[in-house]
Amino acid sequence: MAITNGVKHTKSTSEAWQFLSNYLPQANSDHDYWWQLTGRQVAALVEAADYPIEKQYEALLFHYHWTVPYMGPAPKANGTPATWKSLLSLDSSPIEYSWKWNTTKTEPDVRYVTEPIGRYPGSHLDPLNQHALRELLQRLPQNIPSSDMNMSWVNHFFSKLYDHDNTKYIQEAAAGSSKSTATSVQLGTEFLRKGIGFKTYFFPRKLGQVEDFSTSQWDSSISQLNPDPSAWDARNALIDFLSTSPEGQSLRPFSLAVDNVTPSASRLKLYFLTPNTSLASVREIMSLGRRITGIDTQLSELESLIKVVAGLPADFPTTVPIPLPKASDSYDQNVKDNFGELEDVLTGYLYYFDIAPGFSKFPEIKWFIPSRHYGPNDYELATAMGEWMEARGRGAYNARYLRMLETLSEHRGLGEGKGLQTFVSCLFKEGELDITTYLGAEAYHPGRTRQVSRRGND
Repeated sequence: MAITNGVKHTKSTSEAWQFLSNYLPQANSDHDYWWQLTGRQVAALVEAADYPIEKQYEALLFHYHWTVPYMGPAPKANGTPATWKSLLSLDSSPIEYSWKWNTTKTEPDVRYVTEPIGRYPGSHLDPLNQHALRELLQRLPQNIPSSDMNMSWVNHFFSKLYDHDNTKYIQEAAAGSSKSTATSVQLGTEFLRKGIGFKTYFFPRKLGQVEDFSTSQWDSSISQLNPDPSAWDARNALIDFLSTSPEGQSLRPFSLAVDNVTPSASRLKLYFLTPNTSLASVREIMSLGRRITGIDTQLSELESLIKVVAGLPADFPTTVPIPLPKASDSYDQNVKDNFGELEDVLTGYLYYFDIAPGFSKFPEIKWFIPSRHYGPNDYELATAMGEWMEARGRGAYNARYLRMLETLSEHRGLGEGKGLQTFVSCLFKEGELDITTYLGAEAYHPGRTRQVSRRGND
């Protein structure tokens, strides 16, 4: 598919996806629908990132056998979810992709996060839709021995963050609680050049608790991982920041993620949201209240990136909150109804703090901006990001990135809307900005059709 100024033209497919689609067996209409849609999208990502052809096949075969069967039913005839509304994305798509941008020295990496959907989500049998993910975590190590998976921390947080009376979850949902039958776990899959890796995301759902998990509740569950107090320097620094800094006090924890590897090698990422969006707020949080020093250059570069994503003038005041545009997303009202008590995650900035024991004196911090709100459309945002990358010697993959977006937006032109590029994130790594753009599948976008052509070019 070619695009001129964001206007869609014809559909394209990668060589690897086309070849596999000719030979992989048909399963059922649901599987075939998701393979047609998301298989092509994954193929576009790994091809754009210039993965070796064998790695493209590896990613696609993994996706076909291990992700697609857990994506649930195809959309209903009117294009809406058939059974379960995932909170992973605004339109309830159960998958979100990420494009980790190249640096001057490295190539892009491709990842995605899914919410595996079981046979009975939201029911007495599986009120929090956890069965499918737990089944996957059981099966993957048996079938992919090279993944080196370890479930120690995963099992720990399953035991600490949820209750086990399914009937009460259903009763709370019937009484109006949005959290009692809502997304509670997600699976991250990393298609790295050296192999495939996994991580698990947790969103606590405790019976009788309407408000979010407090910092002390999170800390209680985390501290039990390692009884050695000397191993928790990063965690202690974070807690001190959260309790003493006004910006720290504005942060609300809402999720946690761990790598599915041996604990000594795993990250421990605690996610927060804040309504504060000023450049000064970002500087304060990314420096952990100035505890982290020697990052002035990276902070200035991050401010430059924020201005590009949010469409701000170069002289935008550092202490003024960055406003959301009016009518920033066509899904906003429907999404607010879907998210209910959880709608605060739709605006403001997100951060994670990696506080894994024994690694560092201070946490590694990543910032996220909801880029889906900003810019006139996806084409303009992608172009602006490309120009920013080019100016820093990182533009080698700009054309490939834009072509990949064209495939993901086959249902609409890039210039006809926004929201495909859902977030942009940044962390400081070895003196550089480690930047990632997150991409929605838009499986339930009104522009989608339910054509399920299993073979050949559409």
